[in-house]
Amino acid sequence: MFATKCPGQDMRYWTADDVHEENCPNCGEIIEFFKTDIRLRCRNCKTKLANPRFDMGCAQWCAHAEMCLGPAAKGLKQKSLRAVLEDEFSSLAKYYPETVNAVKSLVGYAEQKSREKQVDLLPVITAFMITTLYDLGVIENAESFLDKVNREHSMPDEAVNASKELADNVINNHTEGKMEKVVVDLANKLKQAK
Repeated sequence: MFATKCPGQDMRYWTADDVHEENCPNCGEIIEFFKTDIRLRCRNCKTKLANPRFDMGCAQWCAHAEMCLGPAAKGLKQKSLRAVLEDEFSSLAKYYPETVNAVKSLVGYAEQKSREKQVDLLPVITAFMITTLYDLGVIENAESFLDKVNREHSMPDEAVNASKELADNVINNHTEGKMEKVVVDLANKLKQAK
């Protein structure tokens, strides 16, 4: 019997669009991404670069997502991390329905900006939700939100750490980095939407 491989992972089914190149935003080195690469490190300057075309959509329903994607797929079979974050945010901000709706509508914008700026989407969305909850006075710090999400849904450690650092930077007005600027842009869009 032949060992089967996910058609999305099997290079025999790939098209030219499944491999692409991006320039490192730090040094300009060309980095070749396969569609299955979540992030790569630049060979020249060692900067981590998120794959702007990576899509974990199949991991939300596939029974073999964890075998395919490793720890990044934990918990996705039941519910996507996006849905987990939105649900947790909605629960905590239930007395601010306009804000909840505005934040949910800005997630698509966050995806677009993260692709444009070549930054990791998960920490950006998480930090945006954390800073919004902090501004509303619903939470005192990033840990309270992240601990609950991580305890109940196994968010990847790297994403937890990146989200906490990013949220803390924005809360403390250290907004020089690319990811911080995306979160600040989202916060400004939120203010305009309300």
